[in-house]
Amino acid sequence: MEKFDVIIIGGGPAGLVASKILVAFGKKTAIVERAKLGGDCTHSGCVPSKTLLKSAKAYYDTKNISKYGLSSNDISINTSNVLEHVRSVVAEIYSHETPEIFEEAGVNIIEGNATFINANEINVDGKIYYSNKFIIATGARADIPNITGLKDISYLTNENIFLQEAIPQSLIVIGTGAIGVEMATAFNRLGSKVTILSRSEGILKENDEELSNILLEQLQKEGIDFINNVEFVKASEDDTEKSIYIKQNGEEKKVSANEILIATGRAPNVDLDLSNANVNYDKKGIKVNEYLQTSNENIYAIGDVSTKYKFTHIAEQEAIVSASNIGLPIKKKISYENIGWCVYSDPELAQIGLRPKEADEKYKDEVKTYKFEYKNSDRGYTDVDKIGLIKVSVLNSGKIVGASILGSRAGELIHQLQLAKTFNISFDKLSKMVYLYPTYADIIKQPSKQFYINKLLNNKFLKFLKKIKSIVTGS
Repeated sequence: MEKFDVIIIGGGPAGLVASKILVAFGKKTAIVERAKLGGDCTHSGCVPSKTLLKSAKAYYDTKNISKYGLSSNDISINTSNVLEHVRSVVAEIYSHETPEIFEEAGVNIIEGNATFINANEINVDGKIYYSNKFIIATGARADIPNITGLKDISYLTNENIFLQEAIPQSLIVIGTGAIGVEMATAFNRLGSKVTILSRSEGILKENDEELSNILLEQLQKEGIDFINNVEFVKASEDDTEKSIYIKQNGEEKKVSANEILIATGRAPNVDLDLSNANVNYDKKGIKVNEYLQTSNENIYAIGDVSTKYKFTHIAEQEAIVSASNIGLPIKKKISYENIGWCVYSDPELAQIGLRPKEADEKYKDEVKTYKFEYKNSDRGYTDVDKIGLIKVSVLNSGKIVGASILGSRAGELIHQLQLAKTFNISFDKLSKMVYLYPTYADIIKQPSKQFYINKLLNNKFLKFLKKIKSIVTGS
């Protein structure tokens, strides 16, 4: 039986980052992976989805070239190679994550399915391995809703949508989270007739409602149908199309398309016989403490299998914390206070900290949300890109407690506010920089100036001087 200091179960971003740190600490480390290293992020998540979105934007901008003062004859664009291009980018990224590369770096790669025998031993396809400690980083899979007939038809998830040979002529998207919205954006722009079905109203419920609704309006203007407040009755398939039967306002309807994408959330991969290792879990995932330890202190869990924040950058941060807690004598707590995320639709929608409504509920009169629209930025005019709005929730002291940005490059711009929030830099200090002109950073500069002016107007000393002046001058 081969023995290790640490065995990581799952070779996605979290597992790969943790393995490098543990090897640097001198730990004999192995990764058990049942598919390919890189996990969902490389093969069926971040990499292929953002590649597809970039192709879709290029297609959309070319078709709408007249808005830039240009003209052309009828443009005919062939999309037959788009998905092949997506897969080529995935292959290029994976070339930096192969088992050979990690084995050269000192990480043992074990291929197969792992299950726990006890707290120190796992079975991988019939072979037993021992380890002093484990990190579970098995990720999550598409959570399939219970719709009558759905299991009897073929449908798409993030795991197979990029394996299609061609862009479907029509697509039904069930789900209004990041995956559903991003894929609806991309496939609509690439020529699919897209319909989004939702049990409730609105999209992207984890984000600011006003900004999400502005984005929804843009998606609808681009031709995406959005049918809300529906009850799913059944699914069916024939030789030419797939259908979802729904009820809306008591009326039954049939919605049909060439393909159906299920994007209703993620379910943790916990099929590891965890009870044999005394690890507690439920349908939401493995339970961990602030040090990322499970109910068995020698077994950690990180990434989508345990956290509610199912993002690669969060998984990587948890990998750093868990590996450090194993390799170093002083344990570090995980903090989610300053994290953020971005939905890579067009326009993008980014968020850090509290949403404005949450900030108002928590801090009441001690907080104010400052706003600025992209259409008031000169760069918005030069780029013909005026759809967007920033909201920054700031305490009277100047501390940023949350920010939401809808607009071009929101995922990049949010980092300046995240930096200020993380290192407790007062919002007014962002107004004292000299910003390059013209840039989208103006959307941060302007609300920070608003806060600075309000701070001056409410300064007690200045108010006192103003009062003295009025007494002296009689005005």
